[in-house]
Amino acid sequence: MVSPSPAAKQAPQAAPVDVEALLAQSPIFGLLPESARARLAAVSRLESYDCKTLLNAADQPLVWLRLVLHGHIEIMARSAAGEEAALIDVGPGGWVTWVACFAEQAPEHDFVSSAQLRCLALPTSAVRQAGQQHPQIFPSIIEAIGVRLRLLMEWTGQSVMLAPEQRMARLLHVLARANGSVEGNRASLLSTQQALARLARCSRQSANTLLRNLERRQLLRVSYGRYDIDDMAALAAFTEQELP
Repeated sequence: MVSPSPAAKQAPQAAPVDVEALLAQSPIFGLLPESARARLAAVSRLESYDCKTLLNAADQPLVWLRLVLHGHIEIMARSAAGEEAALIDVGPGGWVTWVACFAEQAPEHDFVSSAQLRCLALPTSAVRQAGQQHPQIFPSIIEAIGVRLRLLMEWTGQSVMLAPEQRMARLLHVLARANGSVEGNRASLLSTQQALARLARCSRQSANTLLRNLERRQLLRVSYGRYDIDDMAALAAFTEQELP
C-alpha cells in the first residue's frame, strides 16, 4: 500500500492503493515477474492535487511516469507570447508518458494536472531499468505509444478540416478511444466542458452549445462530467457527412 506523496498538493484523503495489484493488472507491467513489480511498487508514490498544477515544465526532464487514477493530465503547448493550446488530455487509466522512460531529451510541452487529480507515479529510471532486465515488455510499450500517436495524428490532422460541431464529435470519438471505457460500439468518457473546450480551441459556452447539439442529434448523452456514446459508429459517420 502506498500513501499520497507529501510533496504533492493534497486533495481530500482517498483510500490507499495496492500498487502491486494495480501493476499486476496492467497489460504492460503484468508481463513482469512479481519480484520486479514489487521493486517498482517500493519506489512508487501516490500523488494528489486539489487544484490545477504544473507537473512538469517544458524543457525539464520528465522523471516520473504517471498513471491517472482520477481526473486528467493535459499536455500543453505554449507560444513565445505565452498563449496556451491543449494538445491532448489523458484520463483515468492512461500513462503519461511512456516516451519519457526511453528518451533523454526533455519534452517541449508542459504537463498540467486537473483539479482533484490522483495518480500513481513511478520513477522513469526504475521503469527503464525494469525494461532492460525484462525486455518482454518493450513490444507492449511500443504498441501503447503507437496507439496514442495514431489518435493524436487523427485528431490534429482531421480537426482543422471539420465544421465546429463535427470537430467536437471527432474529439469525443478520439478521447473515448484514448481515455474512455469502450465496450463494443458503446463508450463513456469522463471529462469536463472546460477541458473539451481547450482541446477543441473554443470557448466553454461554444463547447456547451456543440455538446447539446450532438445530444439533440442523439449521438451523445451529457451528464455532469460524463459523456455517454451509445453508437460510436454513428458518431464517426457524422464527422464525415456533408452538413447543410
